[in-house]
Amino acid sequence: MHAPQECACTRYARACRLPRVLGRQSSVRAIRMPPLITQQARVACPVPPGNDDAPPEWTKNETIQAHLAARATLDVATPLVIQFGSEQCALCPKATLDIDAAQNFRSFEWKYNDATSSELAEELEVTALPAMLVFHDLYNYTLYQKLRGLDIKEVIEEQCPPRLVLNAEF
Repeated sequence: MHAPQECACTRYARACRLPRVLGRQSSVRAIRMPPLITQQARVACPVPPGNDDAPPEWTKNETIQAHLAARATLDVATPLVIQFGSEQCALCPKATLDIDAAQNFRSFEWKYNDATSSELAEELEVTALPAMLVFHDLYNYTLYQKLRGLDIKEVIEEQCPPRLVLNAEF
């Protein structure tokens, strides 16, 4: 007889040496899968790559180019967060609310793209919604897919600088 196939959660738990979760009888909390990161973050340190490593073709998208042009006039560069969602996605409205709430405390420019009709989503091979591209510059960006729970808040806190709030009550 063949052994039953393991699910991705069990393989992940074994790889991370996490306790095994056995159905509803277990007193151990369920394992939360991390978001799927499909585009590895590229960081330009200390200098951008030479001419041999040109920026990807998708960076010629008009949204990206408009952000780069506007950013050139600013003193402080803020990242561009492009949210990919669709009307059929049940988790996308919560993702929109999470990003909107994060704008109160983090500094970033936010754009929305419908993943079903966006050329940028196709070029980036977005396959799991909700998804989010955090774009700092041509050589520093990360695409996150299949964001669940607090993933959006954690990603924005990690990737975006704090916003100076002067009207907060103390």
